[in-house]
This record gives sequence, C-alpha cells and structure tokens, in this order.
Amino acid sequence: MPGGRRDSSKTRVRPIFDRLSARSDNWIADLLALPAGGCADARIGSRDLSLVGGYWEPKEKKLDPPVSLLSWLIRHATALPNRETATGPRRDLMDGRPAALQAALDALRTGREPRPWYIFEGPTSPDVFLVTPDALVVIEGKRTEPAATVDTTWLKGRHQIWRHIDAAWEIRATRDVYGFFIVEGTPPLDPDVPEYWSLAARECLDTRALRSSFPHRSADEVAAIARCFLGVTTWRRVCDRFGIDWHALPDVTDPDAPR
Repeated sequence: MPGGRRDSSKTRVRPIFDRLSARSDNWIADLLALPAGGCADARIGSRDLSLVGGYWEPKEKKLDPPVSLLSWLIRHATALPNRETATGPRRDLMDGRPAALQAALDALRTGREPRPWYIFEGPTSPDVFLVTPDALVVIEGKRTEPAATVDTTWLKGRHQIWRHIDAAWEIRATRDVYGFFIVEGTPPLDPDVPEYWSLAARECLDTRALRSSFPHRSADEVAAIARCFLGVTTWRRVCDRFGIDWHALPDVTDPDAPR
C-alpha cells in the first residue's frame, strides 16, 4: 500500500520488480514457488509464464470489479453499511425504493457516468500485476502494515487480496490466476514470514472470509478461485532467490526528508 516514508511500492516493489523484469530466464515460475501457506490445492502449471506485461509503481494496473458483484451490491443495497453517508438516489436505493433499484440496474447496463451513484465497488490496483501467455499474477506488497485489509467501504469482509484475484479471474479467459502477499520479515533481514502474516494467509481461506469476499459467486466458483491463492513470502526471500542485493534497496522514499 502506498504512503509514508517506507512506502512498500517505492522501497520494495519498484526496485525489486524493475530488476526482475530485466531477466530473461523463467523467473515468474521461480517467483510463484516462493509463497507458502496458501490453498492446499493450489497448483502451478507448467505452462508459458514468460512476461508479456508487467504493472507496478509508478504504473499500477487498475482492474475492474466483476459486473456480477456490482449487480449483487445493487440488489442487496439495503443491507450494506454506511447508509447514513448516502445521499440522493443512492440513499433511495439503500432505503429499498423499487424505482431506485430498477434505475440502478438499468444504469449498470447502459450508464457511462464518471462517478456513478449506483457503483459500490471501484477498480482494484494490485501492487504488482503480471501478464503471461498462460497466467495472470496479482501480488499485494506489504512492509509496515501489521495486517491484511479485509473490508471495503460498502462491503465488510471483502478481503483486498480476494478483490485482486476476483478481478483477474473475471478477465482470465483460458489463463490461470495466481495471487499472494510479499511482506517484510521481522526483523527485515529475516527471510521467514512473520507468524501474524502466516495467520493472515490462513484467515483468507477461512470459510467466512470466502463467503464475505465472494457473495456474487457460486460455491464451485469460490472453490476454484480459492485455489489461486498461494500464500505469503517475504521481500528478503525474493531478493535471496534472485541475487538482488538487499542492502541496495532504499529504506525510505526520501532519504533527505526529516524523520
């Protein structure tokens, strides 16, 4: 997540993935082998994982939410949180007025407004989005954050990593989808995943977390999407695996700024 002098996007994601993208070997397959603690049924296929497109700071990729989720949110607007902040037609929709429901569903199919009132989830931006001929990879990078993000404004329990994976799943076509966290060790030199991040990975796969993250998906779809989650690894482990000098990474975004 961006922000602060130790912004992971600038001090970890960009310097590491700039170096990785310059490689000519099968580095994406090796990267996917690093995370642990994901779905027990996750499998990395032996398909073409050569890099076709890579997106990270300063050019992160915005992935649109599934239309089926946007429709579900409209149809269940009366049960969404933060109703007291809604105004105008959005408030009418959340108050359960049939005309507002019909207008929202019609607009979802045909509307082109820049900030539509009937949309309750915007695009998601993974810290890293890798495109290969046979796979889409989404990565959420963390450095100082002690936990994963597990809520959105309008949908409690909608985990951030599942938002990324869900959006990639929607556009995958015949490609595989993989998603995982890269986090800081404790202390940073430690290549091992901190226990609280191992716990966060396990909680992502909890039945309640899957149910709250995918209210718009069938049980079979949720089971298939869950197999995309590989778990969590550390920045130090990535550096060690690919021969990147850990000590050359910037500690802060602006070394000359006052602490």
